[in-house]
Amino acid sequence: MTERIDDIGDGLKLIQRGDMFALGTDTALLCKFASLYTQDRVIDLGAGTGAIPLLLSARKKLKYIAALELQPELAELCRRSIKLNNLEETIEVFQGDIRNVHELFPPESFDLATCNPPYIPVTGSLINANKSVAIARHELCCQLGDVIKAFAWLVRYGGKAALVHRPQRLGDIFCLFRENGLEPKRLQFVHPRSDLEANMVLVEAEKGAKPGLRTLAPLILRGDGKN
Repeated sequence: MTERIDDIGDGLKLIQRGDMFALGTDTALLCKFASLYTQDRVIDLGAGTGAIPLLLSARKKLKYIAALELQPELAELCRRSIKLNNLEETIEVFQGDIRNVHELFPPESFDLATCNPPYIPVTGSLINANKSVAIARHELCCQLGDVIKAFAWLVRYGGKAALVHRPQRLGDIFCLFRENGLEPKRLQFVHPRSDLEANMVLVEAEKGAKPGLRTLAPLILRGDGKN
């Protein structure tokens, strides 16, 4: 399959393939939403070709970024994208399973963990015949609970965990965060147009925090579509 090199802003280049899950709006929004501070240690779960680690590296001067990706082909593309951008000293790629983070990283070793997880539960819905795309879209290799358990292991006390998902799963997200000692602190809905209901939600939780949720102004991606 033919590769391409895309300009993703801030002078960054991303290697992508047409037969694999590509950078989308949800990924870009998560990178802007997540709380980030200079010299943070960050991990991105399900890093794909490396878009989130690259975009976060452009926001702040970070101490270290770990990019964890299950699929070997995507992990290799991620490594090449990082090399292309001369960021090998900041970003390190790990090929491994989110469900096994306790075997890969010490507990509470990151200030921020991010993830753009598969949105669709495996409940008889149609699954893409392309295995790589199916893993990215459907909870075939990790479920929402696996992601949040990984967050709880990885982030320090007072550290943050941020994800993007579908609004329909918001109840599950809040329950799983609290079950794992992570308190939801920031929430933002994303609407495709001002006259349509939200189709994405951004949520950030803090480890060990007291209750108290901020709801940010909604993001409207396009106009209302009226003539």
